[in-house]
Amino acid sequence: MQTGLYFSIQIGELNQHKLDVVSFRLEEALSSLFTLSVQISTTDANINLQEQLLQKASFTVYVDGKKQRTINGIVEKAECGDIGFKRSFYTFIIRPAMWLLTLVQDSRIYHFKSVPDIIDEILKDFNIPFDKQLMDRHSVREYVTQKRESYYQFVSRLASEEGIIFWFEEDKLFYSDSHLGMRAGPKIIYNPHPQNSTKDWVINQLKFACTMRSTEIKTKEYLYTHPDVPMDARSITSKQLPVYETYDSYGRYDNSDIGQLFSSYRIDALQSDSEQGQAFSNCFPLMPGVIFSLLEHPTQSMNNSWQVVHIVHKGTLPQSLEDESDNNAATLTNEFSFVPGKNDWRPKFTHKPLADGDEVATVVGPAGEEIYVNEDGAVKVAFHWNRYDQLNENASCWVRVAQNWNGDGYGFLATPRIGQEVIISYLNGDIDRPIITGTTYNGKNRPPIDLPRHKTQMTIKSKTHKGEGFNEMRFEDEKGLEEIYFHAQRNHRTNVLNDQFIDIDHNRTKNIGLDQQETVGRDKRTNVGQDHYETIGRNSIIRVMSDQEIEIENNQTTIINSSRKQEIYADNITKTGGNQRLEIEGTYDEIAKTKIFSRTKHYILHAQDKMTIAGPGGSITIDNNGITLKATALKIITPSFDIINGGSNQVTALKAAVQEGKPFCEICAKAKKDDKS
Repeated sequence: MQTGLYFSIQIGELNQHKLDVVSFRLEEALSSLFTLSVQISTTDANINLQEQLLQKASFTVYVDGKKQRTINGIVEKAECGDIGFKRSFYTFIIRPAMWLLTLVQDSRIYHFKSVPDIIDEILKDFNIPFDKQLMDRHSVREYVTQKRESYYQFVSRLASEEGIIFWFEEDKLFYSDSHLGMRAGPKIIYNPHPQNSTKDWVINQLKFACTMRSTEIKTKEYLYTHPDVPMDARSITSKQLPVYETYDSYGRYDNSDIGQLFSSYRIDALQSDSEQGQAFSNCFPLMPGVIFSLLEHPTQSMNNSWQVVHIVHKGTLPQSLEDESDNNAATLTNEFSFVPGKNDWRPKFTHKPLADGDEVATVVGPAGEEIYVNEDGAVKVAFHWNRYDQLNENASCWVRVAQNWNGDGYGFLATPRIGQEVIISYLNGDIDRPIITGTTYNGKNRPPIDLPRHKTQMTIKSKTHKGEGFNEMRFEDEKGLEEIYFHAQRNHRTNVLNDQFIDIDHNRTKNIGLDQQETVGRDKRTNVGQDHYETIGRNSIIRVMSDQEIEIENNQTTIINSSRKQEIYADNITKTGGNQRLEIEGTYDEIAKTKIFSRTKHYILHAQDKMTIAGPGGSITIDNNGITLKATALKIITPSFDIINGGSNQVTALKAAVQEGKPFCEICAKAKKDDKS
């Protein structure tokens, strides 16, 4: 069995028994990748350096055959050094498997995951063994962007935001958000005058300092979904010190509880070295993630529990040089920094990489849709650098759209549609807060105007949703052809709550393919400077609920090519200033249910062929044969009666009837009766 201090190393398939460790240096710290540099001597002068890269490596320290600790990792660098007498010297740089994350840079988006979820996913993708212990609630984030960062930079940044620290156990990575996730370590005696011994663990050259740091952190955030809700968070150290505040106006959290938790992580980070010691020891099991106990220090307060935050181990094994050895004894020492074991040491807060500037993206949404928008007018986009997400509604967070004007229930709104190319800016340069600030045409989406042919035109043109057609308002500024053009694919509504004024200095043409309906709540006035032409293809119906008055300064001509019917339910008064003439091609029929009065100075009734005046008692007919009078009785009352021409007997009889005031027919009947008697 090997006695005393001894180091061994295994690298890939190399023969372990031919590899003798000459010296090593191991540097490790909380939330950092360890670096182990090992110098070996070997009789093999032909080691293929290229083949050793990324080979698994295992380094172990023994004391009297008992393993103190093993470091497992992979080879980052293999270097061939001097060739000595019979032996060759090589140096290997060994890093943890997590170091592979530094070799891969990517840009991608994680959706609806917590920071531990993201860390776990990445570690699994790289086949890195790990374990964890979390005490706090780590909320799910809707949208987390990795932008031109290595996976190690990305994981470290997220961990610093949520107070997560990590270290390396023998066979795995371990991470936690509390010192309670650390394991108990060795108990070590303080000895300011140690002997060069590897059998007993001692600490010497110990220094401890308190340093003034910011004692308060205040953060502020703004959420557009709740713009009036204060999103302030504040944390202050428990130490009784004056308040010196660090203020961050951009806290990057979406509710006050999370903000308060984040601020507590930030104050821990600011205070991380406010109580810190440095010391030397020979204890190789001292490592980050371990809480050790200090014993026998003359200052009682130092006899306490402490956690290692940074340590550098150094060891030499001169015996490995064999014939070139100076016969010195093996050595192992370390220098380390430590903080109180009850403190929650946090890594320095790492800010997100700022966006380089604006970029373009394409609006996306569910299959079969043309417009995909939420209640805030936000849309989803696909970034051209995103290699992982499909071009659908899950490609991004909801991205708000900057409009030309907005207010509470008013403003300008144009929703970018699926397939459109948009310009993306970032609020405060935050890669997790994109906003659309414009749209651009490209080789696929062409302008709505044939350019440069119609370069004088400006237009606002939409497209029918899931159909063919468009609405458009277009301006033409070509001299002599100036025009404002409106196109409504279906309906056009205008709502004016008060007055509307339209002035047209020249002609106006209006074509209506189907019906027109017009409702006027009160008066309507139409003034036509010259002629008024109106053609009605079928019927015209005018209903006037009260009076109608038509005034014509000159002539009126009415032509009716078929029948005309006029119904007047009260009086009809017609006044003609000059002559009135009525021409009827057919029959003229006039009915008055009570009386007809015709008053004039000279009344002429003229019938070209025949005239008949009829009543209940008889009729008078005038035709080419003369005048025929038919009556049940004829009574003529007049002081003077002259009849010119006619038979003497008839004349005498008529005169007698007139003078006696008797009907002519009655005298005739009496005369006949007297003759019989």
